[in-house]
Amino acid sequence: MDLESELRQAMAEQVAGTTAPASLVADVKRRHRRRKARIHAAAGAAAATVAALALVPTYQSFRATPAGNPGTARTADGGPTLEQPERPPAPGSSASPSAKGEPRAGASSRPEAHPSAGRSADGPRKPGPGGVVDGLPGWITYIPDGLTAAGPCTVTGGAERETTTCKWRGSAGWLEIAMVKGSGLTGPRDLMKSPGLPGHTSVRGAPALTADRPGSGRQISWLARPGVGVTVSAGGSVETRLMRVAEGVRP
Repeated sequence: MDLESELRQAMAEQVAGTTAPASLVADVKRRHRRRKARIHAAAGAAAATVAALALVPTYQSFRATPAGNPGTARTADGGPTLEQPERPPAPGSSASPSAKGEPRAGASSRPEAHPSAGRSADGPRKPGPGGVVDGLPGWITYIPDGLTAAGPCTVTGGAERETTTCKWRGSAGWLEIAMVKGSGLTGPRDLMKSPGLPGHTSVRGAPALTADRPGSGRQISWLARPGVGVTVSAGGSVETRLMRVAEGVRP
């Protein structure tokens, strides 16, 4: 008998009395399923990690950088690069244009505020005689072109009845505005200087009277508020803008 036959016989005698359990096949299948589940779970986790790492550069390239952010800047390929923060100027050196208040690149410039007519840089100017500010009373908002003040507004009368009169002259004609303050004013007829039958109209809703002025021109009178009346007189081509001037008087 050769060696191979002897080995086979010995192996057969060794396992002759051994029998496989009934659950052997089920155990083998269960262990096989567990091994496959572990392999699949490990493969899924590895795939998720690779996908997350691949998305990081894409997210960084699409993430918006706030305008004016000193910490980041964009390169030509769209990737973020770090910028060095601005260093304060050395002692004795002049400040940069940005530190002096000049607009930076990309920043919208705003026009400097200038004082309007009748106001100074320190605040409203006080009116002169007759309430005049820069040659025009503050309660008169419209004067036709081509007219020049004949002089400062004059104030006449006393505490019971005070009249402020302003006059203009020019190539377009003439204009006179009189404001009367008094407790005895009852209506626009108390302000009329012209005889005859006046015409009826209104100024900003207040009843008014119109009439031809003695000599030339035309006038309109009304009560702006209780105790305050106004008469506007005009001649020449200014007469055609009599109502426009009256609408601009706001005592």
